[in-house]
Amino acid sequence: MTSPSLIFGSILLAFSPAFALLVVIVSHKPQLVILAVCSAFAYLLSALCSSLFWLITSAIFGSDHGGGGIGALLALALPGVFCQMAARCSFVGGYFRVESVIRRSVARHEEERQVAMAAASSSSDGDGDGDDRLAESHAETDALQLQLNDLSCSIASGCGYALLHSLFLYGTLLASESGEVNSYDGGHYVGGGGSTGHGGTLYQSSCGGIPSLINGALIACMFAILDVMWMMLCFFGMRRRSSGRHSAAHPGRESSAGTMRALARALSCRGLDDASSSSGDGGGGAAILLVAITHLAASLVLAPNGREDGCKISLPCLGVVVLWVGIVLGRTMKGGKFLPDDQRRRIQGMRHMC
Repeated sequence: MTSPSLIFGSILLAFSPAFALLVVIVSHKPQLVILAVCSAFAYLLSALCSSLFWLITSAIFGSDHGGGGIGALLALALPGVFCQMAARCSFVGGYFRVESVIRRSVARHEEERQVAMAAASSSSDGDGDGDDRLAESHAETDALQLQLNDLSCSIASGCGYALLHSLFLYGTLLASESGEVNSYDGGHYVGGGGSTGHGGTLYQSSCGGIPSLINGALIACMFAILDVMWMMLCFFGMRRRSSGRHSAAHPGRESSAGTMRALARALSCRGLDDASSSSGDGGGGAAILLVAITHLAASLVLAPNGREDGCKISLPCLGVVVLWVGIVLGRTMKGGKFLPDDQRRRIQGMRHMC
């Protein structure tokens, strides 16, 4: 039977990145908890779509329609990456639309309160209570909007997405290893225990010497970190695309050229441009493409797991992808460039008030 300490340690390894963010950042703010739940549902929809695509193509072409080797790998990876990218971008776009509705509602509410408090202040013969209530109202509104900035919302969304992804990616292996117990008949072992069905801990030829629980936990952990960073880059890219779409005067070929230049800069680990250039939404489009490329790369580097001791290649390569995305995101965030201008001004104003 698998050791309880091994099971507990692998659980901590697989789920600790997303769970730590959930406890430290997300759980204290109800708005962020709602975002985390919605993003988890977005991943669920992407998993459903990719599974349906695979079932349909398998029914049409047969279960071995991908052939062997690279064909089967691409047949599995490409639909999954496409569905997850569509789910991420749709989720972020939907959040931006909801955010704009909330901002308009808050602005209208502020105007109504200002009119009411101005009338109350004028009728109170110069009493300062009206001004105090008005300042308090502005402080509450600013505090609410301060919580809903792109940085906190992208982390919360990535946290929910990563938690459900880790559960799907690692939960089945964990359940098979920990959910079965050894069977005995008259004191003699008759089978069961772990995913092997023969008792003990599962080892696979793709990672000899390392329990499959640890190998799977490492993969789930790194994908959880990537999910959070990919969601942050999606927020960055979609925000710049939405602002660049309104400001770019000549979108066409120049916009594509600007996007390709920004993508080349990002792929070389030099970060992403903050503002939209004169050639269009270069930084925003490049961020979306970077997420798609690195997601596909993270999926393809797991291909060596199909061979003996393949984890000696796949795990370091997956770690390189994590570092790659982390360096690009870190250089993009350097100097406070991650947040759009209006959110930066609001945060600076709150700091001056404090």
